[in-house]
Amino acid sequence: MMNKNLKLFCCSVIAMVMGAGLLPMTAAAADLDMAIQPVRSEKETREIYKPLADYLAKITGQNVVIHTSRDFSEYWVTQKVDNPFEIIVDNAFFSDFRIEREGWVSLAKLPGLISYSLLATAENPFFEPSDLVGKKISSLIPPAPSGIFLGQMFRNPLRQPAIIPTTTAKDALQLLLDGKADATIISTPMANEAIASGADLLVVKTSVQIPDSALSVSSSVDEATREKIATALLEADKDKLGQAALKSLNIGNFEPADPSLYSGLMQYLIDAGFES
Repeated sequence: MMNKNLKLFCCSVIAMVMGAGLLPMTAAAADLDMAIQPVRSEKETREIYKPLADYLAKITGQNVVIHTSRDFSEYWVTQKVDNPFEIIVDNAFFSDFRIEREGWVSLAKLPGLISYSLLATAENPFFEPSDLVGKKISSLIPPAPSGIFLGQMFRNPLRQPAIIPTTTAKDALQLLLDGKADATIISTPMANEAIASGADLLVVKTSVQIPDSALSVSSSVDEATREKIATALLEADKDKLGQAALKSLNIGNFEPADPSLYSGLMQYLIDAGFES
């Protein structure tokens, strides 16, 4: 009886101490911080990627926190100073940079290739990039891929367009449609969508194709968690939450993202002066 009473007493004391916060309760799983490149507004980015965050949270058992940036300048500085993220969904240039310089691992990617198109309107046509010297072009600023490709189209420092910087690709396109810019550069899929919706646009020039965005994880993410995430992404179409994520991203499924797909693409950042 004494042993039983002592056991009950000890259990009561432990419960009181834990309740008072003097002993640790079961440790909660740490958050996984996921950053998304700022092609869209911060609000729209959170809405589109929330289903993916929910899916990854289910798979890993950890809360996945979405982080957004106002523009690519802020985004780049945040990562360069002290990259605080465990997961990033990012374009090919940045993905290769982190793989090569910071030991990140690409797990899956959006399907296919992507390019960027310099557009004008049929009402105010231009047929070569050189026709736009001195004209107004709306664009995300470098190191956004569209901004970097735009810079490659105008290599002569004495023959440049007047760049109207924007914080989203939608804003860049809208400036052209509103007649406030003579041209814009956006992703080719977005350009095709606008044309299919009735926008009377002309393609002045299209960039080379590069692999679409990858989801990569930091070297701080353990191998078991990496494997869980990679498998879940590639089999997202078999899971209800995964299907919701795919629908929100407007893709059929993720593809494998072998690092070799992105190898050498950080050279675009280097050439544009963003390597350090």
